[in-house]
Amino acid sequence: MKHADVISGVFWLALGILVTLWSASYQIGNILDPGPGFYPLGLGLLMILFSFIQLAGQARRSSTYAEEVPRLFAPGGWAKIGYTVVILLLATFLFEAIGYLVTIFFFLVFLMLGQGLRSWKKILFVAILTTLGVYVVFVRLLEQPLPRGFLGI
Repeated sequence: MKHADVISGVFWLALGILVTLWSASYQIGNILDPGPGFYPLGLGLLMILFSFIQLAGQARRSSTYAEEVPRLFAPGGWAKIGYTVVILLLATFLFEAIGYLVTIFFFLVFLMLGQGLRSWKKILFVAILTTLGVYVVFVRLLEQPLPRGFLGI
């Protein structure tokens, strides 16, 4: 059983329980008339469900074969964390100025490059599909405006 996966499963389970309990301090409402606690309740319950699925999957896998315990601080791990934080900060500060489509497209491209993905076909496919998918859902279906930036797109 991978210790890191167990630790993350327990973390998300605890966080899900905390969010679920916190949502009880607000009016929940119902599915037709949701209150301010409805979304946090659903989010907390989903975190609990997914953490149980992760923990059950780890328990099932550990019974079939033994795995080597991964090193906590692998070589190059901190560099990847720093790279990801820098990319997140740049995307945060450039989001309004450059606009959603351009910022998120390049954000995804640089994140995938930073994680070692070298297939440009896959990188461009995922970046374009994700960017346009979120655009269609939020702008077209939900009619929520996203920042257009100086290019107007």
